[in-house]
Amino acid sequence: MSIDYMKSGRLAVNVLIDLYNLSLEPKATFDFIDKKILPTKAKTKESNELLNDYLSWLPDHFARHNCDLTKLEVLQITIWTDFDNAKTPPGMSNSKEFIVHTLTKWKANGRNEQTIEISQTEIIKENFLKLRIPEFK
Repeated sequence: MSIDYMKSGRLAVNVLIDLYNLSLEPKATFDFIDKKILPTKAKTKESNELLNDYLSWLPDHFARHNCDLTKLEVLQITIWTDFDNAKTPPGMSNSKEFIVHTLTKWKANGRNEQTIEISQTEIIKENFLKLRIPEFK
């Protein structure tokens, strides 16, 4: 979940930044069963890359845990934050601190739907709220 300038976290927060810069709610849902991203304004090259990276990773992940991926009926991850209430951390005048939330919903055949919510505080340079988090190579 941490952005740490790693690929998936960076891409996910950039999706939220893009929505925020369009004056939309910075919230997106990735549906891994129907292969959809909502809202449609969140569909970008990077968000599609993020969706496809996870879709490619899921078979290996399930195999490592001796699970049958074909039994999965629901797998949705919603991410959101509130950039309007981002704070400037003490002594870090060019940075913003905000909380990124994720809600994962899943259901396997014959089982009840389950959810888990995780929230984590992140700090980025303030100008990234306009420019997006860059890829570091």
